[in-house]
Amino acid sequence: MTTSRQTPSSHRFWLNGDEVIAHADGTALFDRGRMMVVSDLHLEKGRALSSTSPMPLYDTDATLDALESAIRRDQPERLLFLGDSFHRADLARSLAMPYQERIHALAAGREVTWITGNHDPILPEFLPGEAREEILIGSIWFRHIALTDFSGGEVSGHYHPKARIKTRARNVSGRCFIHDGRRLILPAFGAYTGGLSVRAPVIRDLFPSPAEILFCHACQIYRYPYSHMV
Repeated sequence: MTTSRQTPSSHRFWLNGDEVIAHADGTALFDRGRMMVVSDLHLEKGRALSSTSPMPLYDTDATLDALESAIRRDQPERLLFLGDSFHRADLARSLAMPYQERIHALAAGREVTWITGNHDPILPEFLPGEAREEILIGSIWFRHIALTDFSGGEVSGHYHPKARIKTRARNVSGRCFIHDGRRLILPAFGAYTGGLSVRAPVIRDLFPSPAEILFCHACQIYRYPYSHMV
């Protein structure tokens, strides 16, 4: 696929019989592009850390900017957030009104589902749409944390997967998708989110069968076999 530097590249693959379009910005499209799935926004993380660290409070603006850009690009009919949309439940309840208005604007005319996460087990009442612990759509379960003993189709977040790629010039680190055709873990979307190496045992144990890394870097997706990482 040929893309400009301003438009993230994408990669199509199959997950438990359903087509998925993964974008280099960390979003994924399901249901023939009608549903956009995003994980781990961690809105207001800067505010959470500012009491102990000199953190600039721009992360919520930057994350919502990126989310609005993705929605303008794909115009999905449905939005599904995979949990940890807010860094803390109490900060979600006190979210500034301009941010609340932006969330309602991006959700306008769309079906919205918020999966609860370990950072935001209770979501604020002002959010548009519905809150769920998990949801089955078609042949795939969508939840925040992958189940270790699950054998069906599954999409989750939580781990903020990252990979380190060795090139001739230098080593490059960045967020990534990881999937094996049955299970998919999305990268974190938030501006202040860190990541866990795909080599970590907790991730490695979820993918005993051959899997693929979709490495997101410089608005492009690069595909690597998971065995290349571990």
